[in-house]
Parts: sequence; structure tokens; C-alpha cells
Amino acid sequence: MSIKLANRPTAVRVGALIAACGAVGMFAATAAHAEVVGSMEVTPATGSDASGMSLTTSKACPEQATNLIVSVKGAGFPAEGQNVVSNSPLSTYTTTTGGGIVVPLTQTMRDYANTAGFTTLQGRYDFTLTCRTAFNGTSLGDFTAPIWFTSNTAYRDTDPNGPSTPPSSSTPTQTASPSDTASPTDTASPTDTASPTDTASPTDSVSPTDTALPTDTALPTDTAIPGGGSRGISTDVSGGASGGGKGSLAATGADAAALGATAAALVAAGTFAVRRARRRALLDFTDNAGH
Repeated sequence: MSIKLANRPTAVRVGALIAACGAVGMFAATAAHAEVVGSMEVTPATGSDASGMSLTTSKACPEQATNLIVSVKGAGFPAEGQNVVSNSPLSTYTTTTGGGIVVPLTQTMRDYANTAGFTTLQGRYDFTLTCRTAFNGTSLGDFTAPIWFTSNTAYRDTDPNGPSTPPSSSTPTQTASPSDTASPTDTASPTDTASPTDTASPTDSVSPTDTALPTDTALPTDTAIPGGGSRGISTDVSGGASGGGKGSLAATGADAAALGATAAALVAAGTFAVRRARRRALLDFTDNAGH
């Protein structure tokens, strides 16, 4: 049995064609792998090299995808990245209400560094979740999430050298401030009601004319009584209209006897004063006549 070998020019042409096909296949796979369809969140946002971590995508994988794979790139890891989650069915993982996929990592960053053969974690590391099919490694969509190690043992999910939150693409337009509502017009102040006219003050009633005071009755001239005596004046007062007790006045309840005694004393004092004045006048007249 003999085998006929192809001539040299034919073999060269076949080899070149195979190499070209391989190059095209590699370019297509690389281009597909670069398509990022969403973001991814690392939990916890800050932690250590020994922290348990999980990744949550912003939405679901494209409909054609049935599986996923996760890799990490950064200082110390291979340039093409190191797998941290192997090819797994999407149905293995829980989802969020928005359809995002929650993928817990089974090892820590320190474990992944040890597997890659280095000891110092530093700078930025990028996780990439690739949506794919079970037997085709071509990416149908990628989700990415970065972390930064600020020391060999501590990380955070924001860039320590940049803003903590990414700047918005455009400044939000300011809503027009609501126009000031017109101030209510002042209601006219109520007109003052006319003050009631003052009623004429009542005319002062004419004061009753003072009744003329009774003229004092002249004291009866005492008739001289022989022996220097004077005619006696009775001080007895008869009973009042009530005819009741002696010496009382029915209208006032005053003691008639006491009043009579007071009156008699006044009369006696007046008589004494008059007589004394007359005697002095008589004496003065006599003296003047003798001279």
C-alpha cells in the first residue's frame, strides 16, 4: 500500500488557508467578547482580601444565552484574565426583580491571587461576566464591575483617585420656579359707622328755692319778778299722738323728758346771760350819770 503525497506548492496553499481561517475565527471571538451590554455591582462595596463577595448584573442576559462564565483581570492575573466562576447554566442563579443575575463567588480575592501565584493585591481589578451558550464560548453580552485595592488587604468599589460618583452626562435642567402668586388685594377697610349723637344731657332741674329760714321769734322779755326771781316756765310735755307713754314722741321714738330737760336748760342759760348783760348795762349807765 502506497500513499501519494501532495506536491509542495499545494501543501503551502492549504496551510495558508487554514491559518487564515483560524485568524478570522479568533478575531470574531474577540470582537464578540468586547460587547458590553450592562453594568455589574460588587457586594460588599468595601471589604478585605478575605471577604466573601457576590456580583449582581443590571439586567438579564440576552435571550440566546443559556450559560455564563466570570473572569477577573488586573495586576498579578494573566492578561486574558483568570476564571473565578466556571461555565454554568443561568438557571443555577437567583435573579432580582429587574431581571439581574446574582452570582456569589465561591472564593476570596486572596484565594484567586494565590491560585495565580502572586501575593500583593494592588490597584484596579475588573470582573467580567460573559453570557454564552453551553458549548460555544462566543460572548453574547458582557457585564463588567471594577474594584480598587487601596492596600494589600482592603478594597472599595469606587476609584480612590476620582469622584466617588460618576458625573452625570448632562446637567439637569432647572425647573422653573413657580411664579409667585399674586398677593391678595387688601379688602377695603370698613367705613367707620357714625358715632351716635350724644344725647342732650338732661337739664339740671331747677333747685328748689330755699325756703326762708323762719325768723327767730324774739325772746319774750322777762318781766321783772320781785325779789330777783323770774317767771317759771313749765317743762312738762304731754304725751304723743299715740297717747302712750309719758315723755316719748311717737314719730321719732325720742325721749320727751330728755328733750324737755335739755330745752329748759338752754332757756335758763339764755335768761341768765340776758339778765347779766342788762345788769352790766344798768351799772355802766348809773356810773356815767353820777359823774
